[in-house]
Amino acid sequence: MQELIKQLSSSNIEVRREVVESMRGVKDDACIPVLLKAMEDVSWRVRKTAVDILFDEYPVGKYIQGLIQLLYIEDNAGARNSAIESLIRLGKKATAFLIEAFKTPNRDVRKFIIDVLGEQRDGRALPLMLEAIRDEDENVSATAVEHLGKVREVSVVDALIEILENGELWTAYPAADALGRIGNKKAVPHLLTALGKKPLREPVLKALGRLADPSTLPAVVPLMQDASKNIQEQALRTVEMFYHNGVDAEFIVSEIKGILGGPALDLLIRHAWSSKREVRISAILLLGLMKDEAAYGPLLDISHEEEFAEDVKNALVFIGRHNPESLLKLFDTTDTHQLRFICEVTEKVSSPVYYDVLESLLRNDDGHVRATAAISISMLKDVRAAGGLRELLVDPYSDVQESAVAALSNLGGGFSDDQLLEMLRDDDPVLRRNTAMLLGKMRSSGLVMELGFALKDSDRMVRQSVVEALSSIGTDEAVKYLMYALTDEEPSIRTAAALSLGRIGGPGVGDSLMILASDPDNSVRVAAAKSLGTLKDKAAIGTLVCLLDDRSGFVVTSAIKALGVIGGNEAREAVLSMLSASDDEIRRTAIIALSAFEDIEGRIVPFLKDRDWATRMAAVRTLGSMPGKDAIRELEKLLDTEEDPTVIKTVEEILSA
Repeated sequence: MQELIKQLSSSNIEVRREVVESMRGVKDDACIPVLLKAMEDVSWRVRKTAVDILFDEYPVGKYIQGLIQLLYIEDNAGARNSAIESLIRLGKKATAFLIEAFKTPNRDVRKFIIDVLGEQRDGRALPLMLEAIRDEDENVSATAVEHLGKVREVSVVDALIEILENGELWTAYPAADALGRIGNKKAVPHLLTALGKKPLREPVLKALGRLADPSTLPAVVPLMQDASKNIQEQALRTVEMFYHNGVDAEFIVSEIKGILGGPALDLLIRHAWSSKREVRISAILLLGLMKDEAAYGPLLDISHEEEFAEDVKNALVFIGRHNPESLLKLFDTTDTHQLRFICEVTEKVSSPVYYDVLESLLRNDDGHVRATAAISISMLKDVRAAGGLRELLVDPYSDVQESAVAALSNLGGGFSDDQLLEMLRDDDPVLRRNTAMLLGKMRSSGLVMELGFALKDSDRMVRQSVVEALSSIGTDEAVKYLMYALTDEEPSIRTAAALSLGRIGGPGVGDSLMILASDPDNSVRVAAAKSLGTLKDKAAIGTLVCLLDDRSGFVVTSAIKALGVIGGNEAREAVLSMLSASDDEIRRTAIIALSAFEDIEGRIVPFLKDRDWATRMAAVRTLGSMPGKDAIRELEKLLDTEEDPTVIKTVEEILSA
């Protein structure tokens, strides 16, 4: 053992790791001091190996005192951190030992012990935690208070109240926070008293917000006018918390108006332009609750800022649901941004009072306005809108057409089958295309045959839309026509049909896709390979293996991925053969695909030394997905030599998990 300890001083990290590894399976108590010594190593990998052996092969009582002694080492943060992590990992097994170890004059060790016990949350440690909140060292006592808040144990409320009322600021501050987290109403009157102490106002306000007792609102609202800007902002956020925690909006507004009076609105508007994001969000919410039309202008100005547009929208929706007519005047503007924004608000309010103005906006000069108005009016479910929306199916702008299709789908009516069929046969290819899209969104299975006939349309975009529609409908009859689309003269149509069939499946689909694997177009062969993988049809393995010799690297990688999904020995051997490919992307794809197979660690490990960082990354992810300690050890070794920060970070994340 003396010789092993001597070797732990070697400058070669691999020698030191092998020393530790040599003690795996020995299960001799004489190894324990050596393993504990190894936990002082500068290498994370050496320390971790030592910890794993201790945990796997020895009872806790044999080494826990050694772990605790590591907490006393002041000049080795790695050793202390490893000891702390190990003690936390031991959970409740360590509690009794830590309670005894707390009897030390070393204040740093006492703090470490409180941190560990706080993470373990073992009820047996509560008496010690309560004792620790009166510790002579401020760091120890403050840490104990913080952890008591995390435990959320009601039995500690009295002790926390005492600290709040009589303790130093150092401990009273976290005590207020802890009382809020525990959530016991017994703390309310004491928190209200503590509001009188200026240094404690911020944590007390947070605590009151968590408790959300309506009776405390009269004490919170006045602080929205406090001399301290920070306290104003915290009071504002606390009132927001009251709302989110279920306090009635009308009660909140009545308190704000009753206490602050006329200046309340100006105060909220001022905070709505704060430099702090969270304060602005609180102010915007409260402006919505106030339902004061004087706030409309400032709110609409803020809506131009994308970061806060959704918050403003929610505020106006709140107003609109209580008083829909009040928003009508906001449409009286030439500002196209405002028109679009109000359309989005009315979409959520969905009141019939907006029908006329939205119907008129379908003819607005601005395409974005027409598009948003289309969606908004569709939410009213009034079939009178169908005529206006039909006109937008041939709008000059494609995004307006898409909105019209979505709107008519939302509307769920307005046209008979005969009318839809007439639109599908119209002379205008734009109308035919968008009608096909509409039939797909509506999943109109009754018109599948008519859609099938449209696969002969002279316009390529119409046929493309028909394929998408048939894919959405997905019935057996739709599949029959999609298989017909595999013979279309346009590669893009064949590609779309192949991908759709892969998602839907059905009798004969696999055979048709295997034929398509010899298509002259690269994108079609890629689609065939992807879909064969999606179908997981083992009969397709031979076809996919042939594609591994394809002239297109994209086809080859698609075939590799498909083989990985299908699985089986034949697929495994085929993917393994691609590890010798000269193309980096092909090799990376093969490495990742192999994560679906067993017993391939040995073939992947060499790629941890590959010249290409992305290939090393692929090997790391594949090994990280495999069970067993061999793969983990290889990743641990890599940390000693890897230089790329992205690869290092990935390895560390995998090992931590």
